[in-house]
Amino acid sequence: MILRRPASSSSSTPHPVVNSSSCDEGITFSLHSRSPAWGLRSVSKIRVCTLYGSLHVQVGNAANYTSDDWKTDIHLAQQAQIDAFALNIAYKEANIESSLPTAFSAAAGMGFKLFFSFDYAGNGAWPKDEVDSMLEKYTALSAYFKYNGKYLVSTFEGPDSADDWIDLKNDRNVFFIPDWSSLGAKAALTRGGGVADGLFSWAAWPWGPQDMDTYTDASYLQYLNGKPYMMPISPWFFTNLPGYNKNWLWRGDSL
Repeated sequence: MILRRPASSSSSTPHPVVNSSSCDEGITFSLHSRSPAWGLRSVSKIRVCTLYGSLHVQVGNAANYTSDDWKTDIHLAQQAQIDAFALNIAYKEANIESSLPTAFSAAAGMGFKLFFSFDYAGNGAWPKDEVDSMLEKYTALSAYFKYNGKYLVSTFEGPDSADDWIDLKNDRNVFFIPDWSSLGAKAALTRGGGVADGLFSWAAWPWGPQDMDTYTDASYLQYLNGKPYMMPISPWFFTNLPGYNKNWLWRGDSL
C-alpha cells in the first residue's frame, strides 16, 4: 500500500466513512508486514489537510535489531512516505532499555519520528511513575513525534489506568490518543473524566466469513464528534507467537 500526502482536503481515503471536510482533526490506521519488528504496524493519517503515516512497531520483536536494522526499516518506511513508528512497548519488556536508544538514534540521523504506544495488555499495566520516567527521557529527544505542538502518545488498551493520564498529559505536554477498543468509543471517552484527546480503534479486520464494513468507524466518528480518530487499516495480518498460544491468519480487508 502506498500512502501519500493529499494536496487538499478533497483527497480520497481508503474508507468512505471518513469525512474529510475539515482540516483540523485526525485519523490513524494500521498495517502489517514481514519485517520482524513490524509485527503490528499502524498507519496514521491526520484528518485531513496533512497525512501522517506511522507504523505500529512491536519493540519486543526487535530485540536483535542493530542500528543498521532500524535504519533499513526506516528507509523502507520513508520510501512509502511514512512519517513515524509507533513503538509498542510492554511493561518490563526485556529489551526496552537496549532497543529504544538505538531506535531513537537511528531515527534522529534520518529525519524520522517515533512515538510511544504503551502496551497495557502484554505484561500487565504500566505504573504511572514509570510511564512518566519514559516520557521525561524520550520526549526530550528530537526524534519524538509531536502533533499540534504536543507529544503524541497512544496505548494498547489500559482503560483502567485512565486516571493516570490526567497528570501525565499536563506534566509531559502529551496529546493522548489511546486504543481502548475493549470499551468502544462511547465508554472510552468517559474514562479519566474524558482524558482522551482522541481515540485509536483496533477493529481492523472482518470477523468470521463476512466482509469488512464501516460500522465501527462510524460509531467512533459519531461519539468523537470532531476529535481525532485513529482508524486502523490491516490488509494482511498473521501471528505466530507460541508464548501467547497464538497462531493464525486473519482475513484481509475486502471493503
